[in-house]
Amino acid sequence: MGHFFYYFCRELFLLPLRFGSRTHYSGMELVPRTGPGLVISNHISHFDPPFMTAKFPREIHFMADKPLLEIPVLGKMMEWGYVFAIDRTKNDRSALKTALARLEAGNMVGIFPEKGIRHGTTSVLGGAELPIGTASLWRMADVPVIPMVIIGSDQIYAWKNYLRRPRVFVRVGKLLLPDRKASREELRDRIVAAWRELFESMQRDYNIRPEELPQSAQQRWGGEQAR
Repeated sequence: MGHFFYYFCRELFLLPLRFGSRTHYSGMELVPRTGPGLVISNHISHFDPPFMTAKFPREIHFMADKPLLEIPVLGKMMEWGYVFAIDRTKNDRSALKTALARLEAGNMVGIFPEKGIRHGTTSVLGGAELPIGTASLWRMADVPVIPMVIIGSDQIYAWKNYLRRPRVFVRVGKLLLPDRKASREELRDRIVAAWRELFESMQRDYNIRPEELPQSAQQRWGGEQAR
């Protein structure tokens, strides 16, 4: 059942996105074809997961905010498609145990470590500090990290953009190997460095314009540019 609902949900959400965007993928060949791994990505819109999975060569077991899985019907479908909940209002040890169990079973687990949608100076790419929790999980799991950066998906919030099919970019970086000797802070810094390196290379390689950089949904609806 899981395989069916994973791909069913992915294609269901991707259907309008494919018509309303031009997506550029790179680095997918760097993803290990077997074994566990943590897919760690920035988070700029609710459209990120389908874009991330479209060309990813493995199924991703996403950790998602609990309210999403409480949506009638849709939440249950997501759960059947390997999504599991985290309650961000507390120290959710159950979510941690689930993540570790999925990794021990050899799966890819996807995490948005910024604790919500972030853009501009509130994001790691804009200079904010990455919460230490994901580095702690990485240290406990002792698995490779697959860093990923997505740019442009937030443009879909403005429906008028469908007419011009905005560009969306998804890039995977070099594998970050586990290191039990490293401190949590060192591991966190490695994730941040990988993200920022990806972000800089994407801006350079694709000549990304200021209006394509992450903005809030409210800015997209209002036609304002991020400062």
